[in-house]
Amino acid sequence: MSHVPPSAAESRRSAILSQVADALRCAGRGVSSMQAVLATTRISSQDIVDEFGSTRGLFIALVECVSAWMLEPLDHGAADASFQEKLHAFAHRVTDEQSASQLRCLYRIALTELIRNNGIDREFHQHGPGHVTDGLARFFRASQEEGIALEEDSRQLASHLMALLRAHLDLFDALPAGSSDGHSRRRGNVTRTIELFCAGIQMEANDADAVV
Repeated sequence: MSHVPPSAAESRRSAILSQVADALRCAGRGVSSMQAVLATTRISSQDIVDEFGSTRGLFIALVECVSAWMLEPLDHGAADASFQEKLHAFAHRVTDEQSASQLRCLYRIALTELIRNNGIDREFHQHGPGHVTDGLARFFRASQEEGIALEEDSRQLASHLMALLRAHLDLFDALPAGSSDGHSRRRGNVTRTIELFCAGIQMEANDADAVV
């Protein structure tokens, strides 16, 4: 397959998103506006207008990028991997310290901007957490169609798993940022959560088969 290089416009857009994503990762808990984040970069207001139309457009693009990165392991066109392996990879991305810090900062911005821009909180949910949950539900539906025994509704499964992963994020927020011990514990607990989740849904499916 031939590789099509990105256009100059796509390269500029990607460069801006990359710079702002780095700034979001470094943002402190007190940062709650796009202006404060952008002030730590070399990106001009005109750059934002030219590539995204407005800071709101940039905000939505950032949320979409984080969500797409989280969902990437669930892509059925990706490298050959089992159902459980894909869930493991997905879960580790959702609970990744850097992506989680980005989403938390974007959420703070959404709450602050809500006062001035009605509806931005809904857009954040639609393109962020809601989009991730929808993508996970689609993965469960596709897996059912491919023969994976999942008796529970795909949306309920997705909501349940996301709640478990959010609980882990809340639990490990108290650990020192960047500590190797905290990182190892986070990964170990997330791996265990996916193993228990998969064992639980497999047990439910086996019980349903036994009843029939």
